[in-house]
Amino acid sequence: MRTEELISPASGKILRFDADRNLLTIFMHLHNVHLTVAPLDGVVTRITPEKGTFRPAFVRSADFNTKNTIELSTAFGDVRVVQIAGFFTRKILCNVQVGQQVQQGERLGKICFGSRVDITVPEGFALLVTEGARVRCGQTPLAHKKTT
Repeated sequence: MRTEELISPASGKILRFDADRNLLTIFMHLHNVHLTVAPLDGVVTRITPEKGTFRPAFVRSADFNTKNTIELSTAFGDVRVVQIAGFFTRKILCNVQVGQQVQQGERLGKICFGSRVDITVPEGFALLVTEGARVRCGQTPLAHKKTT
């Protein structure tokens, strides 16, 4: 893997990209593998679990669902991977701890059943995917470092 590529932290379908927040949303269908992995090498700086609702993960109101935010400090800037519970989901597993060094593709956790993952794209990265694209956990490059 090339560390100048931001890889997909989850398998699923790209729902949207919010350019104002550099936020990419991936919907995981019931049939997808629900693991989440580190999109870049980095250090876990913060883990923030939040209780919330359990709305279908593909609707915008799912922003208020139960979630777990894993913040990584990387060579390219801070990246947040947000594990968001869906309608059927009641459990989010986190396999990392604050201060832990993670390698690109290393397991961060798991969300049980259909759910969503939001990821911030660092400044200076160009998107390689579009809305509707299918992505694979730890394999599909989502963005790459722009060359100057």
